[in-house]
This record gives sequence, C-alpha cells and structure tokens, in this order.
Amino acid sequence: MQKNLLKISTLSFLFITVIFAQKSQGATITSAPPISFQVSQVAQWFTGLFNNTKQVTNNPIVPQITMLNCGVKLIGNDLMKNTETIYLEQTTGGFPFRVRLYSFFSNDDSQLTISISRFLDETSLLGLCGRPEIEQFINAKNLDSFSCEINLSWFQNSYVGNNSPVGCPTTFPGGKVVSDVLIKPNIIESLDRVFDRNDNLLFGTPIAFHRVETVPEPSILFGLFALSGLGIGTVRKHD
Repeated sequence: MQKNLLKISTLSFLFITVIFAQKSQGATITSAPPISFQVSQVAQWFTGLFNNTKQVTNNPIVPQITMLNCGVKLIGNDLMKNTETIYLEQTTGGFPFRVRLYSFFSNDDSQLTISISRFLDETSLLGLCGRPEIEQFINAKNLDSFSCEINLSWFQNSYVGNNSPVGCPTTFPGGKVVSDVLIKPNIIESLDRVFDRNDNLLFGTPIAFHRVETVPEPSILFGLFALSGLGIGTVRKHD
C-alpha cells in the first residue's frame, strides 16, 4: 500500500509540474480573449468523444476509460449569462461509472469557472449524447445538492485549473477530492487526488484523454462509443 501511495504521489507531482509549466509558458501572453469567448471555446474543446488509449499503451496499469461529452439544455433553472452546460459520461469495461453535468460559466468579466453536479437519477440519462438533439436536455430537478467548482485560467491554446487546497467533498464523511485539469483543443488531462478526513492521500491517478471524434450524428454514435468502450479496467468512484 505504501509503495502504491508513493507511486501515486509521484504521478501527482509530475502532473502538477506540467500544470505549472503550462502556466509559466502562458505567462508571457498579456491579452486574454473576452470571457464570453473563453466560455464558448473551453466548452467546445470539452465536447466530443475521448479516450486514454495512448496513455494505457504506455502504462497498462492505468484503467482504459472512454469519455463522451455533449452540450445539453438545462431546463427548470435560471442560468447565468455566459453559461455552457455539458453532459459527461465516462465508461470503463463497457460500463458507465461516472455521469456528471459540467457547467462552464463566468459571473464577472474575468473569472472562468467549471461547476460539476451529480444527478439524483443517472440511469435515465445514460446514452443521452446518442439521442436526437431535441431530447438532449436535463431537468434541474434531477440535480442533487452536490456542487464542485474549479476555477480556470486561460493561457495560449489551453485552460488550466485546480481547486487546491480546499477541494470538494467526497461521498465518505470528512474526505475531499482536490482536482487539477488541463484542457486543450484535442486533449483533456485530469488528476483527482482523494484524501481522507486526516488529509492522508488515498489514491489519485492522472488520466490523459485524447480526442477520438467530435460528437457525431446519433445514427453512428452508438457504434463508435461501443467500439471505444471495449477496454477493460477498474476505477474507484469519487467526486
């Protein structure tokens, strides 16, 4: 167990090093695009079909994960101006294990934020991205009280964010998950480090998703998703 935690800690350090390198590289850029453009752009980059096959090829102990994200309408809730809502469904071994609503928004002229929400009923939403566009909506009544936010910063050709040190609550009492994310046009890298009530690191493996396709038409979506979800692996459910 101690050896595994050391490996996780090393991976976490490497991931955070990459994040700060991105920040340093982007620090020379003095003019960010308008915040409304940032909301639209990062949501577009986050939308599509992704997997971490390249990462698994180089490191077989990492679970094979497919991620399908698509824009949806949130009904029954007054959204702030400059808000994009994305439905996320992650699958491993052909089975969905993480279903969330990601809202990209800005409540002022400078700060870009991701808000992550859970659902009261996930089952009714499975396969949402493969349905006709008219059916791609989520009722706000299906969102539970959990909400996790991560602030994003724009740098040249990327968005970088983290919610350290506070993190977000986990499903077990007193625990928290601290998240780092890097979003680029065809790559999404994420690291969720899960801690217990005493701030002991439990687990956290960096995942590097690469774009497979933009979200295709529903008629061919199921075939693509099924083929990309054949990898076998296990993950632990948290945030």
